[in-house]
Amino acid sequence: MKVIFCEPKLTMIEIETGEKFFKECKAILDTYVSDISYISNIFHMNQLIEKESNENDIFIFFTSENGIYENNILKLISKYNDAKSRIWAIAMNNNPECRRPPNPVSEKQSFDVSCRNENRNPFKNNMKAIAQIFARKIIAQTLSPLYRDEVLYFISHRRCDGEHIAAKLADELRLLTRERNVYRDVVQVEVGNDAQEDIDRNLELSDVLIFLQTEQAQYSSYIIKELSYALIYNIPILWIQIDNAPYSNMKILPSEKPMLSYKSEEFDCHDRLIEIVDEVEEKCFQLIMNSSNQVYNYIEYLYDMSNKNKIELIHDNNSILAYEVKYKKETRDLYDRGIQKHYIQCFGRNPKEKDVLSFVDRIRNKEVYINNDRLFLLSNHGCRDRYIGDDKITEENYDDYIINLENVSGRNVIQRNKRIILSGAFPDCDEIYKNSLIEALLIYSKEIIKNGYTLVFGAHPTFQKLIFDIGNLYASDVKYSIEMHMDKAYIDNYDLEGLKEKCTLILSDGLEEMRKKMICEKKSEVMICLGGKIKNDKSLQGVDIEVNLARSVNIPVVLVGTVGGRSSEYAFEIIENGDWSDLNLWEDSFNKEFFYNMNHRVMINRLLDKIE
Repeated sequence: MKVIFCEPKLTMIEIETGEKFFKECKAILDTYVSDISYISNIFHMNQLIEKESNENDIFIFFTSENGIYENNILKLISKYNDAKSRIWAIAMNNNPECRRPPNPVSEKQSFDVSCRNENRNPFKNNMKAIAQIFARKIIAQTLSPLYRDEVLYFISHRRCDGEHIAAKLADELRLLTRERNVYRDVVQVEVGNDAQEDIDRNLELSDVLIFLQTEQAQYSSYIIKELSYALIYNIPILWIQIDNAPYSNMKILPSEKPMLSYKSEEFDCHDRLIEIVDEVEEKCFQLIMNSSNQVYNYIEYLYDMSNKNKIELIHDNNSILAYEVKYKKETRDLYDRGIQKHYIQCFGRNPKEKDVLSFVDRIRNKEVYINNDRLFLLSNHGCRDRYIGDDKITEENYDDYIINLENVSGRNVIQRNKRIILSGAFPDCDEIYKNSLIEALLIYSKEIIKNGYTLVFGAHPTFQKLIFDIGNLYASDVKYSIEMHMDKAYIDNYDLEGLKEKCTLILSDGLEEMRKKMICEKKSEVMICLGGKIKNDKSLQGVDIEVNLARSVNIPVVLVGTVGGRSSEYAFEIIENGDWSDLNLWEDSFNKEFFYNMNHRVMINRLLDKIE
């Protein structure tokens, strides 16, 4: 699939606004789309005329203000039309000649920039927002398993002080793109329906959770539930603070602090509201793409299994992110008896009903359908119990699918009676990237617990509920799988009996004693450091203190450098010196990979292999 994007100077007379639009589109496309060509002169056009084209290509051009075009442009339009390629015209002006593309595509709808700009202040920087909408449409076509236009935003808010803001934001988001679905429970739940059931269903289907953190939000158990669900199931969260509302008493936080912050009165000024919506839309897109990019981690993990001869993984060159998975004959598949071949379609985003129907229509009666025993649509949200009209086709989430593959290849989970310590705290950096620490924490915790180890950690308030929820999902005995250490100074803030049901709780008198009990009193296989604060006085840095304690009792330490903070800085210092022996006896290349490799699932499993 190729994207061919003609610059405005090839067709337009007054190119200033077209150039602005093109520049903003290019900035996004260059970030996410690899196979794209920009056509800027007659030499490019002549070469393109001679190249092959097919129905998977996308040809993009700006319409002329007066309806008159150079012959080479018309040749290209006819060429891609004959190949049944997708042809997209961009109309910068609202006159009829500009809005209607030339023959033979005159009946095709152009992307009408002037229409999109209606009801928006022309003196504001609206061209950037509208160009980004168009660029995302291209991404939705070229990377459809990662992004699509018809997203669902779930607004999590407290009605008593956030409903007015939620309503303003939802209405303007819909108006901006005309493809946005925004869920707000007070208006979305039909009269007579079970409200909580409807909320839970839409939360599960959402692409981004927009958390409006008003003053009263920290007291809402429903918001805590929604945030926890989103974090566990990898739904990106956009945290918006309103009126500098406090959040120190919240039981769970999406990251250390908000990504965006506004005053409530800003939502009552229409021009300012438009700016806010543009900022929210841009952040949501970044979050979706960052989250969707995790799909490559799962695929790398599958390739890792293939390299170890546990499975055979074969890429389908005719589809995006689709593969065949083959087993050795003597293995047993827990999905069904005797199955030895799967076809998997991987998604980075939350698949919609249209995606499922499209997959079924595309695959049925094809060789891959006939030749494979089972076909899977894989995502972080997949639910095996959801029936989609064909017993051979199943939705599934990556973790369960990979666990099944590992079971098939001989994985046998036992209680190992071995401890692994997680040492972590949020680093100081751009809030949108702090989600990467949450992502790493979730993956490391899942893999440690799933593989029969005891996860040991200090009672960091943001991490507690996440780890407890993971224990509920993956541990057969949570008191064995989770060991949490806490300073007695904080026990008045907790229900101790409730905590003791979720983990093995160990109390200490002060932080120093807590660290010694956690690290020094019992043998551990390894301590993993994630993030951590960087302080002017290095003797006060928690990562350094805990590393020194671990090494004093010969516990090997690994530093995860991909989530920033002190662990990253510490690792970089060692890379500069070239000697990891003070932390562990593993090879330098292995330690360096923890500094560079963003695939946490692959890295934790390689570490577990080292331990064994």
